[in-house]
Amino acid sequence: MNPEFRILTKKNIILFYFFFSISLGYANGNRLLIALGFGLFILYLCARRSSEKIARCLKGERIHYPRTFEETQMRISIRLSQESTIPLYMPEITDIFPVSDSWWIHALVPTKLDNRSSIELEYSAVCTRRRGFYVLGPIEVNMSDPLGIHQRKVELPVFTNLLIYPKAPELGFFEVLGDGTLIQVGVETLLLPGHSEEFTSLREYHEGDNPRRIHWPSSARHERFLVKEFREEITTEVSLILDMRRLALSGVGDITSVEYIIKSAAAVAQVSIEKGHLVQLFSLGGKLEHVSVGGGTQHLITILDRLTLLRPQSENPFHEDLNNIAPQLRKGSTAVLIASATDIQPSNLSPVLRSMMERRIKIIAILIDDRTFIKFWKDQEAHRKRAIPLAELKEILSVEGCGLFLLSKGDDVPTKLQVPL
Repeated sequence: MNPEFRILTKKNIILFYFFFSISLGYANGNRLLIALGFGLFILYLCARRSSEKIARCLKGERIHYPRTFEETQMRISIRLSQESTIPLYMPEITDIFPVSDSWWIHALVPTKLDNRSSIELEYSAVCTRRRGFYVLGPIEVNMSDPLGIHQRKVELPVFTNLLIYPKAPELGFFEVLGDGTLIQVGVETLLLPGHSEEFTSLREYHEGDNPRRIHWPSSARHERFLVKEFREEITTEVSLILDMRRLALSGVGDITSVEYIIKSAAAVAQVSIEKGHLVQLFSLGGKLEHVSVGGGTQHLITILDRLTLLRPQSENPFHEDLNNIAPQLRKGSTAVLIASATDIQPSNLSPVLRSMMERRIKIIAILIDDRTFIKFWKDQEAHRKRAIPLAELKEILSVEGCGLFLLSKGDDVPTKLQVPL
């Protein structure tokens, strides 16, 4: 129970005896009772003054990783310090942790905090909220003076930011051109004539060859000029292209078609970077969101940062946005389209896909069957009626040469993404 609403507290008892002693002392002319009453009141004022001084000198700090994943248990450290000359006994700390079901995390400090001392507490909680940006705090401290007479609640303005990433399911395999050969860079190397640092063979010198490419030890040994032929290093880029149109959102709460889009993108980005490929991200919806090409762990964090905050908002047709970004895709790369099935109109999309394939871009389509989710917008009923049947859509995309995956409500994402249709 909150100490302000309790009757039998030390503060209330002292104040009761103060008024009782003063009233009875003045009524009977008893100076001893009057002195006792004022003594109790001075004791109360000293206790109040002490608790105020301790409260002013209290400082808090929250320490934790700034990023975590959905449904992951994370550890948080709370450091409480005080710089007053008055010791603090058994403060009760409450941390506001809005990403957990419990919301309030309580802890009792069983030790005394002396002058200029601090104590650190740790607790763990499961992040049950879905992806997004959250603010943790403040920290509340229930404390009192050393005699426990005057209790008060102190709110420390300790706020920290937390990004909850979409939980990226681990994929043992995904059809993104296999493993890259230069793990730290994300490139796939093919043994073709080119200009890398390693050469694959020697050949006779021809007029016009660069003299710097002459391999002098071999030329001296064979008594004729031999030049080095180098292998060409071709980068394997994976472009994740997400459908973030408003009508792509179906379902409520944590079970929505957009969450399936986000989780699929996170899973493909993770497996692609782990296998040494370069990855870029396009979110087609309203303002274009683009994470430029990169590889490695830090780049994966950048992609997850962006995926965490994506929200559907656009009315622009998916094929128009795709056509606008298609020139930015490298020849010979892989494009992974992740979209709601009802947003795909083959008559409009097919010309864009063909132009991409003419540039040797491999296309993989991950379709979310949004018909299996509850309608979220009023105009989605008409939108779904205009969409072509799913079986016909799969056949058209297969004929166009797209690799195809299908996810429905309740499907296990990693299982479905390892079995193409």
